[in-house]
This record gives sequence, structure tokens and C-alpha cells, in this order.
Amino acid sequence: MPTVLEWSPTVDPSEFIRLVREALAAGALVVVPGDVGYVVLANPAAPATAQHLEAFAEYPPSLLAYTPDDASSYGLEVPVVAKRLMIRAWPAPLVVGLPAGGATLPTEWSEGVRQRLTADGLLRFRSPDHLLMEAIFPAVYAEGRGIPTLVMETFLPNVEAAIERLGDAVALAVSAGEQKAGRPTVVRTDAEGWRIVEEGEFGAEEVQRLAARIVLFVCTGNTCRSPLAEGLAKKLLADRFGCRQEELPARGFWMLSAGVAAYGGGLASPESADVAAEFGADLLAHRSRPVNPQLLLAADDVIAMTRGHASALAAQFPGIGPQPRLLCGDDDLDDPIGASLDVYRDCAKTILNNLERFLPEWVRP
Repeated sequence: MPTVLEWSPTVDPSEFIRLVREALAAGALVVVPGDVGYVVLANPAAPATAQHLEAFAEYPPSLLAYTPDDASSYGLEVPVVAKRLMIRAWPAPLVVGLPAGGATLPTEWSEGVRQRLTADGLLRFRSPDHLLMEAIFPAVYAEGRGIPTLVMETFLPNVEAAIERLGDAVALAVSAGEQKAGRPTVVRTDAEGWRIVEEGEFGAEEVQRLAARIVLFVCTGNTCRSPLAEGLAKKLLADRFGCRQEELPARGFWMLSAGVAAYGGGLASPESADVAAEFGADLLAHRSRPVNPQLLLAADDVIAMTRGHASALAAQFPGIGPQPRLLCGDDDLDDPIGASLDVYRDCAKTILNNLERFLPEWVRP
């Protein structure tokens, strides 16, 4: 009979983690709570794992992962859209699948395990959303001695049913009571984009939102230049796609802005809002926000108005997010704050001219 432990988020998880790590290292199965029912963790190098996978023949296993690096460690080129979903969505009931061609799986894994992992032409990666799982992942990869781990879905709401299905193969089970049973959404990603191949608990609109390209414009207070750049970029893209600006996320784009010295919640300057309207952009709903690590990590492009802003980002958030680029190439964009509407108009024209340089990069023919 397996050891069954009762999980509580108020209890120090270190003992759970130690026992999970020991069980996986010994090649045993572990049942733990996930986000769509209980999941089974297994060591793909264990001799009996291929046989255990027969109990899950109707659903391919995934590899436990938390970052794009975990996927690229198997010799795969991780496309940009996959990186976005892994960074922005996980942990979640979302499986990110990459074309399995070219994957390098360890030779110590049996042929049966490798075939099951790539049975549908995808190598699947999974990060279940549960506090215990968030603690387990760094533990199984502790001290550089990683234990690659398979995640097998039971779609069962309680630990007893999962144990009954697997019998004596389970060495350890962690119960967190009844879990909502369901299915994870499976998304196939490649260089061309993404598509949902199996619908589940993670909605298509959420996948669409998180898979979009995020462009972050940065100035000082996020009330003049960067809101203008955000608004005018939305206008340019909407015109290019022939859609409304609020439909841009569905077309794969989020335009955002922030300030290196912004307090948050401030309106766009009246002059910026007036000039934006003249050019077909709407800044009336804009509220300033400060730059933060989460914004930078989520961004695909960070576009600063001046060298000073780029330097401030490097000083405040070293190594976080993409390398900032200047909107105007090698030149700074002067701050129009306190100036006349004509100065704001000139600022907007300069922004538009320079945004045109980025369009071919963002929207390929």
C-alpha cells in the first residue's frame, strides 16, 4: 500500500518534497493534486515506467516544466509563441506542445517511454497549478541533479480513485481533498503560430491574449510620450489589419506603456489626449503606470523614448526583459511637457514616422 499524506497549504512542504524526490529517484509513481484533478508523476528513466504508461494509453504524458529552458534542454527550438505562453500562463491547466521532430531524449529512457512521449508528433510540456507542485519542481531539480519528470493526467477528483487505478505501482500519494476534475487545454506551437488541438479548462481567448506580442513603450511619467506612442501604434496596426483597435489582441498584439518615474493612475496630459485624437487615437481611458519586472518579463519589445530611459531600465531592472531600443533610432525624443499643442503635434508626427520603421518587423507581409 502506498504512503498517503494529507496536504495543507499551512504546513511546511519540506517533508512532502523530500519524500516525492526520494520516490521519483527510486522509480516509483507519485500521485499529487493538480489543477484538473490528480496527476501522476513518474521518472521516465525508471525501468517500469513504460509499463505504467499503458494505464494512460488514451492521453499522452507531458514533461514537467516551468520555463522555456526546460523545453529547450531536450534539443528543441522553442518558438516565440511557446515562450510567451510558458512565461505568461504557467502554472495553469495548459499543455504547450512542440513538434517532436529533432527532439533529443535521453538514451537511458526506454524506447516505450520515448514513443509514448511523441506518439502524436508533439513533445508536451506541463506545469500544473497547485501550491504543492510549485514547491516540488525546484526540489526535483535541486542542486543541479535534475530528475526529469513525467506528468500523467488521471482526470480524477480524489486520490483514492487514482491509487485504485494504478495499484501497487504508487509508492506515495498526497491528498488535498476533492479537486475539480477537468482537462487541460493542449496548444500546438511552432514557428507559424499556435492552435488549440484539445480544448480544456484554459479558454481560447486567454490563450489568444497571452500568445500576443507585447510592445512596451517607456518614458518618464507615462503621461505624454509613451501614451502617445502606445495610442498611435494601436491606430497604425488597426489600420493595417482593417480592424478596431480593441480587436488587436485577437490579431496578436498588445501595445502598452509605462514610466520609469510614474506613480500610477494619472491621466494622459490634456495636450497628449487632444493631439492623439487628431491622429485617430484615444487616450481618454489611459492611466499611467510604473515600469515593473512583470511588465518587462512579459514584453517582447521594450521601446524607450530616450537613452536616459534605457539607462534607467538597465539600472533598476538589470537583466530583466528584452534589451530596450530607442524609438527614434539613435536619437532621443524630447519631452513636450509644458509646451504648446504645435510641439505636441510635432512630437506625434515624429512618433508616427518612427513607428513606421517597426511595422515591417511586427507585421510580416
